[in-house]
Amino acid sequence: MRILNVGDFNWMTGRERDTANVDLFAIRQKLGRAAVRAGHMVVEFSDRAVSRTHAPFRIHRLGVRACNALFLRMVEEVRPELILLHFADDIANATLDQARQLSPGVRIADVNIDPLPSPRTRARLLMRRDAVDATFVTTAGETLREFAGRRHFVAFMPNPVDAAVETGRAFDNPAPAADLVFPAGDDAPRQVAGRAVKPSNLVADLRTSLPGLRLDSPGLGRPRLRGRAYFEALEGARMGLALSRHSDQPLYASDRMAHMLGSGLLTLTDAQTGFADLYAPDELAIYTDLDDLKRQLRRFIADDEVRRAMAERSWRRTFALFEAGRVFAYLLGQLELAASAAVEWPCERWRI
Repeated sequence: MRILNVGDFNWMTGRERDTANVDLFAIRQKLGRAAVRAGHMVVEFSDRAVSRTHAPFRIHRLGVRACNALFLRMVEEVRPELILLHFADDIANATLDQARQLSPGVRIADVNIDPLPSPRTRARLLMRRDAVDATFVTTAGETLREFAGRRHFVAFMPNPVDAAVETGRAFDNPAPAADLVFPAGDDAPRQVAGRAVKPSNLVADLRTSLPGLRLDSPGLGRPRLRGRAYFEALEGARMGLALSRHSDQPLYASDRMAHMLGSGLLTLTDAQTGFADLYAPDELAIYTDLDDLKRQLRRFIADDEVRRAMAERSWRRTFALFEAGRVFAYLLGQLELAASAAVEWPCERWRI
């Protein structure tokens, strides 16, 4: 199959990202590699980079028109059977309509990994719903029906792990530098058992309540980690705290949770997320409230053998569930581009 993978692939054009390393763990990259491993031809198109490099004075918005024209030229040459959009905001809906004429029968899917309660996420989903065949989001549940369009469905997609990306085995590390790693991009409130808590306040509370806890919190009080340094921090810890802005959304989690689980960390996550339905009690550390989180941290710090065994089980379960090739095959099945395979997560196609 010929696939056009569209998103910000950070083609070193300047200001889209802070560094060139952020795409080490991007889902658009994981799905692209999975498709190649499955024998498909994948062509990347970085809409933001093209807009910038074809704009006067590299002013991004001045190059959007040229970007859409070049996108259509790419479609005409490749004649893709599938177009995957990853926050490809520079590509207009009218351009997608023209792409269908240039490549008859093409299926177009929009992939969005941001939380549904975000106004920006909602606006994006509503903007695309009549222009694409399917939207895949990393939140489950009937709430997705709201974003279905006249000719398209919305479905859940889990955050994938990729053995070429999450290469760590933290449970095999004989001398971890930290007991707990909690990466944060900012100090905006997160949900802990339904309560909004600022990450900096949570970190301070944990350090006070658990004296001696070696807590690594990049992004809070020091720069966030990117690229390989980020994964080195994960691989150098015993446990990871997967804390989302909206833990009450079914099966929603920041992709950091996949990074932690895929890197072999014993990962602590909120019971409200619903991941207990996919993992056994001895595979994932599920906490019910802040006191329970502290209790479990004390338990696993005191019993490292139990912690390591549980972390390895969760690592194995995560790759069995969410390996990128399996997730990509699920997407193809949902789009009726391949035979559907049985999966453990919700696979409803929500329609109007």
